[in-house]
Amino acid sequence: MHPHQDRRKRRKGYLKKRRYLHADNLKECVEDLKMRVLYLIKSFDYGGAENHVLELANSMAALGNDVHVVAGRGLQAHRLCNSVKYIPMRMQDIFLPFQVVLICWLTARYRIDIMHAHKRLAILQASLAGRIMNVPVVATVHGRPRYDMRSWLSKRMTDKIIFVSAKTFEANRYNGFFTRKSVLIHNGVKISNEKVAGNLYSLLYICRIDKKHASVISMLIRNVLPGIIRNFPQVTFEIIGDGKYLEDLKKEARILNRNNNREVCRFHGYLNDVRPVVKRSGLVMGVGRVALEALSCSVPVISLNKIFMGSMITRENIEFYRMNNFVAINHEKPDPVKLTGLLNDYLRDPGYWHKEALEIRKSVEQNLSIEKIAGDIQNLYAETFESRKRFQFREN
Repeated sequence: MHPHQDRRKRRKGYLKKRRYLHADNLKECVEDLKMRVLYLIKSFDYGGAENHVLELANSMAALGNDVHVVAGRGLQAHRLCNSVKYIPMRMQDIFLPFQVVLICWLTARYRIDIMHAHKRLAILQASLAGRIMNVPVVATVHGRPRYDMRSWLSKRMTDKIIFVSAKTFEANRYNGFFTRKSVLIHNGVKISNEKVAGNLYSLLYICRIDKKHASVISMLIRNVLPGIIRNFPQVTFEIIGDGKYLEDLKKEARILNRNNNREVCRFHGYLNDVRPVVKRSGLVMGVGRVALEALSCSVPVISLNKIFMGSMITRENIEFYRMNNFVAINHEKPDPVKLTGLLNDYLRDPGYWHKEALEIRKSVEQNLSIEKIAGDIQNLYAETFESRKRFQFREN
């Protein structure tokens, strides 16, 4: 008798629950693949990574997978569909050993097949727990790899690393631990076909109001809007976001409002769901998730953040912006004179730009719908199993 046959017999009860198929059978069995997926992220309020996890989890559940989300308490949890199990956990570096043990327990309790982590701390915890439990780990880098993947353990123990920006992907795909692990999959978005009668002269900026974002908003309030209002007195400026510099910006906004005898600037603070405000806006300024949300609602976008100022996103340049997560890579920094020119161009004929945005939405729907992205990621999960030379399938 082969020395390992006794051990296999002792595991008979476990093997009844799961069957392992050779990689050659993948194409025949992928249609029946139903996975138990565990998503991990530190916070769960509005943000590019947080919204992506929300929509990805809901889409994976719609595909028939058993989906679990471990995240800090946040308002996005209420938008998860009923079939997704949400497990609140306040991730902190100081509790790393204990939280890794908890993730291992959850992995065993729910028989997780694959972990998918987002952002630095969640990636590190998933990497450790995945190695202990022998479960594949996929990580998504939403920002800078030198931050999200700065731990040697995260680089070494992840099975696949997803980049959402082509520039970041090309800069890192052949860099040490990223070699043979890296893949480019853009963030997806839920496409809105609903038509809302909005205010074409309403400008919208969405961000976390930190020091650098506050400088851009301050530039708009102090140096851009006064000139714009002289030519287009019906213009309004709305800001969604929260942060320590919010009160300073409100003081500047009150001066502008008082000088024009009306509410030009309006602050919404933090919103759990920004889409209702986006849909009724005329123009959105932002990058990443903000730009993607706006384009999915057929709202024109100027690519603008604290580092780069781009142009209006059009059918001619949509591919460049799509590949760079809607950031105007290698463009100049925000300039009030040039930004005033861009806004004047839009306000002279907002109807034209909204027709252009409607055409761009078709491209977004074709390439960046969350259903397509979820399918691409599910295929990546299957490839991850293949790289380990075994696949775990749920019995019918």
